[in-house]
Amino acid sequence: MNIKEMMKIPSLKDVILLSGQDGINNLINSVNVLEALDIENWGRDGEVILTSFFALNDLNNNELNSFFKKMKEIGISAIIIKIDRLVTNIPNEIIKLCNELEIPLIKINKTVKYESIILDILGPIINRNAYLLDKYYTVHSELTNLAMTVPSIEGILYEFKKMINKDITIINVDRNTEVSTNPLLSNVTILGDKQIINPTYTYFKYQRKTVIYNNTSPKITASQIRVPIPYLGFNDYELIVHELEKEINSEDFMVLENAVKFLQMELLNKYSISQNIFQQKNNIIGDLINDRIYDKKDIDEILESFGLDKYNNYQIVLIKLYQKDRQASLEKISMSPILIKIRNRFKLAFKSMAFLERSDRVVFIFNFSEKNNNSTLKSIENIMDSLENNDIFKDFYYKISISNIVKRYDLPKANKEALDTQKVLNLFHNSNKIFHYEELGIYKIFLETNNLTNVERFISPKINDFREKHPQLFETLEVFLNSNQSYLATSEKLFLHPKTVRYRIDKIKNLLNLDFNDQEEILQIQVASRLFKLKNQEDTNDK
Repeated sequence: MNIKEMMKIPSLKDVILLSGQDGINNLINSVNVLEALDIENWGRDGEVILTSFFALNDLNNNELNSFFKKMKEIGISAIIIKIDRLVTNIPNEIIKLCNELEIPLIKINKTVKYESIILDILGPIINRNAYLLDKYYTVHSELTNLAMTVPSIEGILYEFKKMINKDITIINVDRNTEVSTNPLLSNVTILGDKQIINPTYTYFKYQRKTVIYNNTSPKITASQIRVPIPYLGFNDYELIVHELEKEINSEDFMVLENAVKFLQMELLNKYSISQNIFQQKNNIIGDLINDRIYDKKDIDEILESFGLDKYNNYQIVLIKLYQKDRQASLEKISMSPILIKIRNRFKLAFKSMAFLERSDRVVFIFNFSEKNNNSTLKSIENIMDSLENNDIFKDFYYKISISNIVKRYDLPKANKEALDTQKVLNLFHNSNKIFHYEELGIYKIFLETNNLTNVERFISPKINDFREKHPQLFETLEVFLNSNQSYLATSEKLFLHPKTVRYRIDKIKNLLNLDFNDQEEILQIQVASRLFKLKNQEDTNDK
């Protein structure tokens, strides 16, 4: 019911609309009697206010202005003022405010009873609400029976189309896929949003968009309702109702409420099944690249089952996420949506590919024919740049390590190369970085020959002894050399006074008899500091 319809009810047949004609189509959800001015505490959107003017009688113009603006902000549909002994004429200021704010102002005489008005207004509203609830549970019952047939998503959409007589689409925003009862309605240009107030008994968040349907002939300009489907699988699903001829009504919203809940359950069921399959594949890929499958025949069968047997060349790409703020208490589960977006983009870009996902990383196996696979690196850079532009890495760095190209039975070797490259990335790079195993240079000597356990024999005994006896001074020396021998930069990184840094450096010169102009001596210390870091990381991983 709106205000225009309300004025036709028996108790209001002789009323006078004094102002606010532009709000004549305001919808009514309830009715209340004004007894106190704290309307922000009890007023509701769509409410009609009844008053004998008693509460407003002592307000000056500024106070009236403030009160009526609050009414507008709340969404009050109209105000009905009874003329009696307290007020014989409604002040011009109120008439003016109601016109400006498009709040219908209705005058009734003292013989009209509030009880009659309230019953006449609430009666149709109660009946309508009862009808909507009945519609909701009728649709719910039909969907319960439908669930027993285990329908496809497409079949479900066609059932909903029958109920509201409009085409329906469901889209996966993340994967850029969709299912629709009318594929011609897929390609749209969005012109803007139209305001929508959710009807009674609706829970989900609805949006109405004005669009141009580009594939129809001729092109159609119309509106569509969009509602996100909350989903545990981290994929962004949306349900779309195409309003080609007219907008949907409150009964259709009852269907949509059920539709979203029903689709939630169906998507959750499919997600549970997919997760079981996903975990099985994860375990198989993990065994394959970690050298836990020894029979070549078994390796061949696994590669064939994953569609990785078409070409002779293989390469492993490991993408790992690192927290930017090491002190922040971010749970690893927060990485999962990011990893899913990464692997979905990779699945679209690369055909012969399989992956393994863990809590903070995803490992890809590529299978290709070209011996020089430079296009892979360029494609990876483009994907990551695109994701970075969408601001999904605001809390994390990504570090990508790429193995050499290997043959099928050397996948464990390629996996070790990707892991070793990650070690170096983690130690020396605190930013988004893509690094190929071939770029490791001298570090490969220690990583390939497992010399990290005896790293001390590659370091000058003098430097090793100095680090053990003076760890604080060694740290200062390390930062000083990595800061281009700048006292100020070193002091800022170590949170020390520049004089303290200068004192420590002078002490280091004396203890080591060190000449900072001797590039050979400086190189020995810098190499030693990096080898110590590699050794420390290896020891941590072994615990």
